[in-house]
Amino acid sequence: MARKANIAREEIHQACWELIEKNSFPNIPRLTEYFLQKDGRRCSNTTFLNAITDWEEAYKEQQQHELSELNDVLLPVFKRFSREVTQNLGKFLDEKSSEIEQHQIRKQDAIQSGYLSLSSVLIELQIAHDTLSSEHKKVSDEAELFKQKFAFNEQRYQEVIAQNAVLTSQIKQEQKEHTELRINLAQKEVDLAKQDNQLAKLIEENAKLAAALEENQHRKTKDEAKIWQEMTKKLDALTSSVKTMQRKDRGTKQ
Repeated sequence: MARKANIAREEIHQACWELIEKNSFPNIPRLTEYFLQKDGRRCSNTTFLNAITDWEEAYKEQQQHELSELNDVLLPVFKRFSREVTQNLGKFLDEKSSEIEQHQIRKQDAIQSGYLSLSSVLIELQIAHDTLSSEHKKVSDEAELFKQKFAFNEQRYQEVIAQNAVLTSQIKQEQKEHTELRINLAQKEVDLAKQDNQLAKLIEENAKLAAALEENQHRKTKDEAKIWQEMTKKLDALTSSVKTMQRKDRGTKQ
């Protein structure tokens, strides 16, 4: 039969937090072992079950709050990084476009003024083309590097989101299992109560049978003693009668 609880619900909640910090999810056997090792106190499984149920709600709210905070922290970081990459890349391309445009204007002025010969213009154009090709490759490489970094961070962000989804699913599954365990425990407690009731009835019936047997034995002993006493009296009477007859017989013979 269940014993009266002498452990406060707040103490059970604190024990649950200590177990979860040790990567051990709280349940009735673990809490029982925890308090036995701590100070030897015990309480009913129902008290443990109700306290665990309350604590699970607080634990669920904490997990959801942490997931929300993680999303709130990571999402602005990725958005800011994306804006910075876009702004820096656009600024760099604008500067290079402006340089190319100014260079073309200077070459055009030189051609119109007649300061450069056709060959020198072609050479300069070739040099400018090579320079622009080199700058274009450099800009392309930097843009590709930015893309890779952004893709890597985006992948990390998606992994975090996926991990959060897995944790949420695990929490729901554990809650489902805990609900099933609570139902099974409640049924077992009902069965145990029935067995305790049956045992109490059997003990009561056994006590009645023992009392009846003892009373019957006492009555039997008493009856046997009475019969023996009556037989003794009859035997004494018979002995006395025989002695009387013997005395009479002697008197007659004399």
